[in-house]
Amino acid sequence: MSDEEFAVTGDNAEKTYPIRAGEVKKGMVVMLKGFPCKVIEVTTSKTGKHGHAKANITGLDIFTGKKYLDISPTSHNMVAPFVTNTSYDLVDITDDGYAVLMTEDGEMKEDLKMPDQDSPDPKLGDTLREILEAGEKTVQVTVTIAMESEVITSGKGVEDKD
Repeated sequence: MSDEEFAVTGDNAEKTYPIRAGEVKKGMVVMLKGFPCKVIEVTTSKTGKHGHAKANITGLDIFTGKKYLDISPTSHNMVAPFVTNTSYDLVDITDDGYAVLMTEDGEMKEDLKMPDQDSPDPKLGDTLREILEAGEKTVQVTVTIAMESEVITSGKGVEDKD
């Protein structure tokens, strides 16, 4: 391999960055068992006779709320996903449960399902639907994007600025 060639290490390379397991803290988002998870607990064990202190990392999947546990030597690298949050206005909900969203530029986005019972917050979809149907407030939602997945993770009613 020459100096100007780069090895491609997989499709997820540009969607993640490395982090040492010993540097993972509560509240961070890291990949656990292949899923982007918000860390809720980190414990470390002492160095054993085989040499490495271990980090026991527990996290909740940021898209489903499912709990995952991973164990890694503190000196080894793990991967953390790049996570972005974007706000949209919820304009409508289609009959088949998709959200009709509007960007700040006025462009429409209609490819995201409304949160349901399998979401981290099972009541979020119903709450947003009630606020939208009342028609008194603009409904703003936050879309979390990580590892090629986009999910509505929060929302609220906002008074119109007239």
